[in-house]
Amino acid sequence: MKRFKDPVGMPYSVYAILSGGGEIIVKCAHCQGPANIRYLPDQQEVVMRCSHCLYQTVHQPRYAYSAAAVCTHCERWFNQPLHNRQQFGQKKVHFPCPYCHTINRAEVRKQETGYWQMPEIHQGRDPYFGLELYFMDCYRGQPVWALNREHLSYLLDYISADLRENSMYFQIIRTASHPLPKYMKEAKNRDGIVRLLRKMQNKRSLSSSGKEG
Repeated sequence: MKRFKDPVGMPYSVYAILSGGGEIIVKCAHCQGPANIRYLPDQQEVVMRCSHCLYQTVHQPRYAYSAAAVCTHCERWFNQPLHNRQQFGQKKVHFPCPYCHTINRAEVRKQETGYWQMPEIHQGRDPYFGLELYFMDCYRGQPVWALNREHLSYLLDYISADLRENSMYFQIIRTASHPLPKYMKEAKNRDGIVRLLRKMQNKRSLSSSGKEG
C-alpha cells in the first residue's frame, strides 16, 4: 500500500513559490514554448523569460507613497499620502504636519498596493501576465494543471497514493492538498489523472538558465 503524508502549509501556491525563489512555468506568448516566471526581490518585479525565443516581459506592482515623520513642533507622528509624482523618487520631502501645520522634513515611504492580494491561477492562467500554464490538460472536461515540475511531482505522489495521511493539525492548519478540486482527490479518477500527469511529466521544460528542468 502506497502511503503519502500531505505537507502542512501551502507550499505550492503562487505566492509561496515565487516568494521562495521558485518559478512558475507558462507557455511563452510568442513561441508557445516553456517560459519561466520569477520574482526578483531586489527590483521588486515579476519577470517572464523564455529561454527558447528569449522573449522577456516585466510586471511591476503599483505603489502608494507617503510622507512620515514625528513633528518637530507638536511631537505627533504622522504618515500622510503623497500625490506629487516629483516627490516619489526622493528620500526626504518638506511636508506640513496634519495637526499643527508645521513644515517638517519627512521620510518618503513606498508601499506595494494589491501586489500579492490575488496571486492565484485563474482559468489555467498565471495572475500577472495572463499566460497559460505549460503543464495543463483536461480530464473529463475538468482542468488539471501544475505550476512547475516540483508541483507536478507532488501531485503524482499525492493522487497515486492509496492512503493519504494528514498532519494531526490538519483541521486548523491547511495542507498542500487543500486547494485541489474534489474531482482530483476522488479515488474513481485516480488512475486517469495519474496517467495525465505522467504525460505532462514527459513534456520538455527549460529553466531560466537554458538547461532542461
